[in-house]
Amino acid sequence: MPIQTVRDPADPRLAPFADLAGRERDAEGIVVEGEIAVARALEGHHPVSALLLTPAHRARLGARIPATLPVYEAEAALLREVVGFRFHRGCVAVMPRPRSPSLARALGQEARLVVVAEGLADPLNLGALVRNARAFGADLVLHGGGADPWSRRAIRAAMGLGFSLPVAHAPALAEAVLEARARLGPGARTVAAVLGDDAVPLSRYRPAAATVLLVGNEGAGLSASLRALADDRVTIPLAPGVDSLNAAAATAVLLWALHGRGAPDRGPSPG
Repeated sequence: MPIQTVRDPADPRLAPFADLAGRERDAEGIVVEGEIAVARALEGHHPVSALLLTPAHRARLGARIPATLPVYEAEAALLREVVGFRFHRGCVAVMPRPRSPSLARALGQEARLVVVAEGLADPLNLGALVRNARAFGADLVLHGGGADPWSRRAIRAAMGLGFSLPVAHAPALAEAVLEARARLGPGARTVAAVLGDDAVPLSRYRPAAATVLLVGNEGAGLSASLRALADDRVTIPLAPGVDSLNAAAATAVLLWALHGRGAPDRGPSPG
């Protein structure tokens, strides 16, 4: 489909992009903003419905844009007026909400690492957790309740890396944790990130070959039902006067210690 230049914010062709900031898009699809995240959406296995972007961004995305994809080109001021927010960075995509994959599909024989996010409330934390999981080679992110990993802010925080990593919603999170551990094999361990004297300092913990890492809500931590599923409980030692880390920062430290340190080089950082 040829690139279409638009100059009128009321152009009916821009209806899918109109007032994205003030519109609930759960039923219709999701919004992806920024050149890096949009490029990763285009490179992933999820179909993109349409693009609205400036001429400069269109030129840089180049061959990544499928010939059949509706592409609307406009100046940055018009983009701001149409979509209703300033953080689009000159490039916006709309697309169907990615389907939640089954654990059987996501966890093959080589799977070694699952990250479980229970009730993270902040979409920026959840997005950063997805980015960390992808950076340290996780095979799956499981989330139950809390923020939406496909919200605009979560996708932005993840830098679009959720499009190249299975992200599954599990309403029955405890059951999904048990299934994930079973699919990782007999040597897998479920590890809960907790605060407290009953936890092993991370520096003294010896990781298993395969891990299901449990990360809890920013304030309340893990529920009792998920804590009860843990084979091991670990904590990150902190300096006096500091009681905790941001959930996403803590996840990055945990993933590096559990599966990043000494792991084979997988190539350059995805970020």
